[in-house]
Amino acid sequence: MPIDHSGRESANAIAAQAGYSVPYLYLLDAEREASRSVVKPSVHTKIKLDQVNRAIRYGFGQGRGDFYMPWIRIRKNFSSPTSHQVFDSVGIQTRNHHFLSKLEYHTALSVSYLGADELRECLPLWPYEHPHPDSGMNEDMDARYGTVPGLLEIARLTGIEHGNFVGTKVPYIASIDLMFRVRQGSEWRLVGISCKPKEIAEQSVRAQERIELDRMYCKTVGAHHCYEDGTKFNENLILQLAWLRPAVSFLRAHKKTDRFQDFVGRFNEYSNDRFVKCAVLAAGQEVGVDDDAAFAFFRLGVWLHLIDVDLTQRVQMRRLIKRGGCSVINAMRARYFGGCNV
Repeated sequence: MPIDHSGRESANAIAAQAGYSVPYLYLLDAEREASRSVVKPSVHTKIKLDQVNRAIRYGFGQGRGDFYMPWIRIRKNFSSPTSHQVFDSVGIQTRNHHFLSKLEYHTALSVSYLGADELRECLPLWPYEHPHPDSGMNEDMDARYGTVPGLLEIARLTGIEHGNFVGTKVPYIASIDLMFRVRQGSEWRLVGISCKPKEIAEQSVRAQERIELDRMYCKTVGAHHCYEDGTKFNENLILQLAWLRPAVSFLRAHKKTDRFQDFVGRFNEYSNDRFVKCAVLAAGQEVGVDDDAAFAFFRLGVWLHLIDVDLTQRVQMRRLIKRGGCSVINAMRARYFGGCNV
């Protein structure tokens, strides 16, 4: 898609040479156009645009897997009166994630437990035509994906105002709270989640519009969309997921080892008639690991669904294990993935 008809190279070609994607070029062009307008942007707006351009050039909102950099990061003096921010891991990437609310963190914990392979929080929904959000993992797939419409076009077709940075004609850069990559059969699929507390979504028309734009963007790029308001969270489940969540380095080092698999098999056998703690220690002895490693293996086994536990009920180490985790997991998958089963 050419920027104009003056003979310059296409935006895609320039982007490839410069090492960044199409929407950045439009943003910079729009800023230059705004600076030539009769109504000059305010000092505050110029500062904001400088920040946006620096963030783009530094790679924020870009990258995949462990190397993704969220568009909005938790920083000093960056707080909200309506939410508590969390900088933590959810057992997917080696980096910590920037969650702008506990609602985002709890949602991320839940979907990570379901087996998501990648999480990109605060993923930009670029205003102009841009590479597919699932590009950058496989060159062959990238060629098939091509580019997707920007949110400006999606908003226009939906009848919702997109919005600009204050005092300019530059479209603001919207973002979706959470974008996961999950396996569907033998293929991968994106799942986008909008996190807004119920009371805010019900009272704010703009919040409803933002959720709808997220949904339409996901539909346009072939991703499944889900809206999470936090009202259906099970407190026991959330607390225990935070306890079970493995360090990514530990998960990657052990999940495919024979010792871990043997531990899971022994634990599942012993736990039929022994208290959880006794079964953990006995299984650990069998495979030759100390007590701390045995409990770490137990937590990893539950996290990977290799040990059946109903996490909506409190796990009690001096009681028999409470089965029924499969039904809980299936209900969560239906809630977050719809027909996208992993």
